[in-house]
This record gives sequence, structure tokens and C-alpha cells, in this order.
Amino acid sequence: MICYLFPEPTYFFFTPDAPALLYYVYIPTTVIALLFGFYVFWNNKHSLLNQLLFSISLAFSLWTIATLIEWTNIHSDLIIFSWSFLSVILGLMAILCIYFIYVFLDKKDISVRTKVIFLALLAPILLLTSTSLSLSGFNLTDCDAFKFENLPFKIYYTSLGVLAMVWILILLIRKFRVATPDLRKQIVLMGIGIEVFLFLFYIWIFVADYMTRIGVFPDSQIEIYGLLGVVIFMIYISILIVRFKAFNGKLFTTQVLVWGLVILVGSEFFTAQTNTNKILIAVTLTISAWLGLIIIRSVKKEITQREQLAKLNIQLEDSIKQRESLVHLVTHKVKGSFTRTKYLFVGMLDGTFGEISPEIRKRAEQGLEFDNGGIETADVVLKASNLSSGTVKYDMQVIDLKDIVQKIIEEKKIPAQNKGLKMESGIKDDKNVYNILGDATWIREVVNNLVENSIRYTKEGTITVGLERKPASMQGGNEKILFYVKDTGMGITDEDKKGLFTEGGRGKDSIRVNVDSTGYGLYSVKLIIEAHKGRVWVDSEVGKGSTFYVELDAVKKA
Repeated sequence: MICYLFPEPTYFFFTPDAPALLYYVYIPTTVIALLFGFYVFWNNKHSLLNQLLFSISLAFSLWTIATLIEWTNIHSDLIIFSWSFLSVILGLMAILCIYFIYVFLDKKDISVRTKVIFLALLAPILLLTSTSLSLSGFNLTDCDAFKFENLPFKIYYTSLGVLAMVWILILLIRKFRVATPDLRKQIVLMGIGIEVFLFLFYIWIFVADYMTRIGVFPDSQIEIYGLLGVVIFMIYISILIVRFKAFNGKLFTTQVLVWGLVILVGSEFFTAQTNTNKILIAVTLTISAWLGLIIIRSVKKEITQREQLAKLNIQLEDSIKQRESLVHLVTHKVKGSFTRTKYLFVGMLDGTFGEISPEIRKRAEQGLEFDNGGIETADVVLKASNLSSGTVKYDMQVIDLKDIVQKIIEEKKIPAQNKGLKMESGIKDDKNVYNILGDATWIREVVNNLVENSIRYTKEGTITVGLERKPASMQGGNEKILFYVKDTGMGITDEDKKGLFTEGGRGKDSIRVNVDSTGYGLYSVKLIIEAHKGRVWVDSEVGKGSTFYVELDAVKKA
């Protein structure tokens, strides 16, 4: 039968009796949902998660089409069919949303038991939707079936949406408690998107319909706003794709949004009343499409660059790991070789192999000295590698830097005197407290390294090892403790200063004085001091010596 009181719709859906808001909301959201779901599916057809998202968008689109038929058509048999079909779609969408979240969280398909539960929940709708328990009649005067809907049946399939909200919320909370920080962010985004979608699509539409029935709302147009939930859902999915690369997505988010906008502008043709409006819409549509293409191309270019950068980062990480492995292998092999020959020389010197001549003893002492130097060099390189890779764990405690410096000064006085050098203490006000927060072993390594370097590169004169306290800056902060080693050595050129604290950085003049220089000693000093939130630098002038400074935060005694 036909509702003759209403005009026949144009192009199956369009009629002047339908509110304009209906087309502005239904058509764009349907197109966006379909495009979004299709692009996700097309990007990876074999992914169950992508298949489920496409199924949700397809079910939503079928729902909007069926609803448009209810609003605009005048053929009662088609309207009744669409009206009954809505319950099946709504029930199916609720179950698909739960299914979708299971797969999103667990990255695998659900169990057979869960599928049986889903089927049991859908069974009443599938069995009763074509009976009078779903829809008992039709009003030809108003061309609708609002008064003939069975309320318990409607409550049941609407309650599946509420059940989905609660079920999904429980799943998300359980997973959130044990998830990694990155996954937690994804859970929050997905949870907000799907819960808002379910709320607007089920609860809002049901309440709006009920309020219309009892006369609170003048008409049922208010329920149209419930469709905005799917747009919110797609926006949050887009964020997941862009930020976390979920669903293996790349360009399709931008493409969906751009072409969704183009289609939204194009839909204005159906409501334009004059040729002038149609011309303006055509111009706007052309400009939107042109700008859309530019945006898509720029995004594609950016994504390509990011992918290339990501590949280079992976290659760089692999190279660093290979280099670290090689450094460890070589240093251990070299150190092992030096250690074995060292014991041979020690055995020669302590009489293990019998009496030896003075000449052989002299050569054995030289060999032992060379082996000790080789072992020390291997240790320096290995320490620098460990410090650089972050594998060193510091035991941070309140320590007395003055005590460490004074002990090093006493230890190095004899080696300095053997070279004809004078070792002086420059510790200002010996009663001062020079406490810092640090690892005593590694801070001692820093002090020892800088003092040894000064002895090694100073031919004559004086080496001064000092400490002083510096007041806090005007901007606030802690007091500072300044440790320094000043020598009267050869000095450092401006060119050599550039690579002084870098990995393997050695100056040309330093190699002439110390052929065994590795360039890793000062590099290690820099890494250790930076780990202690301090800084290290040098002041030097060629021919007038150098002063190495280390600045650290002062702390009160524990």
C-alpha cells in the first residue's frame, strides 16, 4: 500500500517533507563510514581487526539507508521491511563492537564459546524480527509504524547496545591494568571513541524516540544527532592510525577525511534551489577537490620521508649494536692476549723459569710494561663503550670529593717526581666540605684520568690539583663544586679542542708525545660527568699549559 498523503521521493530518498538536517547528517556520516571501513579493509584484507571494522561501518551504512527509507518513502511494504530490519542491524552492531574490542586487545580471534554466547544473544532478534512481536501494524495516515512497535522487543535490542558498553568497558579496564604505557594510550583512545559511539547510537536514539512518544519532544528529529557518534568513533580510530599505526594504516585516514569533505560539499547540490547556488557549490567542490589532492600528496611525501628515516634509524641501531659487539670482542681478545704474555714476563722476572741474564731481565721488564699498557688501553676502550651504550649502572651516594682528590694527589706524587714535575694541592680552605652525589668508583676514575693526562703531557714545571666551592647562580639552583687540574704542559690547539671530548678524539700534538693515546680517556670522563649531571671543559693555550675543569652540584652531608 502507498501513503498517498505524501509525495513520491526523488532518487528514492529525497523529498521536501523530510527535514534538511536528515540529509546533512545521514549522507556525510554514511559516506565517511563506508570510505573509512573500505580503506581499512583494503589496506589489509586478511586482518580480522580490519574486517570487523569494515563490518561495523557496513552495518552502520545499512542502518542509515533503512532509516532514510523510513523517513522518505511512501511504500508501506518497503517501510515495514526496513523498520523490521533495523532491529537486526542494531543487535548485530552491538555484538560486532564487542568482537572488535576483543580482537583489538588480544590481537587474536575469540574462542568458540564466546561466539556461541554472541549467537545466543542475537537469536531472539533473528527469530522474532519478522513476527508481530516486533511490529504489529502500520499507520497509513502518518506513514510510519511508531505506535505499532513492540516496546519489550525494542528494549531488548537496544539493551544489547548498553550491554556492549558495559562489556567493552570491563574488557578495557582489565587490559589497561596490565598493559604497557604505549598500549594504555591506545586503550584510552579506543575506549572513548567506541563508548561515545555506542552511547549516542543506542541510548540517545532510544531516549529521543521515547521522549517523542510521550510528547516531551515535538518530533523525532532530535534522534538524528545520535549519528554523530560514528564520526567521533572514526576520529578516534584515525588518531590510533596516525599516532600508533594501528590497522596498518598509512594514507587512508587523510584520504577519507578529504574525500568525505568533498562529498559533504557535493551533497549540497540536492538542496540547492537556484542556479547561482549550484554554481557556487560547483566552484567550492572543485576547490575542495584540488586542495584535497594537494594535502594527500603532501601527506604521502611526509609519510615516505618518515618511513625512510625510520629505516635509517633501524640500520643505525643495528650498526651501533654491531660496533659494540665488535668492540667487546676485540678488547677482550686483545686483553686476553696481553694478559697471557704478561704472566710469561712475570714468570721470567720472579724466577719461575730459572736464572736469566741482566739483558733478558731488562727486556722482560719492558715487555711487562708494554703488556700493562695494552691491558690498560683495552680497559679504557671497553669502559668508554659501556658508558656510551648506557650499560653502566651508577651507585649514587653522597661522597666526599676532597677525600678522593687528596688520595689521588698522594698516589701521583711519585710518578710526577720521577718525571721531574712538582705536584701541588690547590684545595681552597681545607676545612670546606666538598660533598657531591655520585658513584665513588667512577668519580675516582675521572680524577685519576685527568691527573694522569697532565703528568703524561707535561715535560717540566708544576701540576696543580684543586677544589673550590662556587655560590649558586642568581637564577637559583645548587652551589657548585669545581675540580680542576692545571699543568704547564704543551697546551692544546684550537683545532684539537674540537674533538677533545669525542669518541676516539686525539690531537696531532698529543700523539707525538703519547703514541699510545686512544682518544677514549677524555671521552669517558665526559660521559661519566654528564651522567652525574655535571659538565667538563678545558682552557688551554699552546705552549702555556692546560687547565681541565669539572663542575658538579654540591650537596649537604647525608
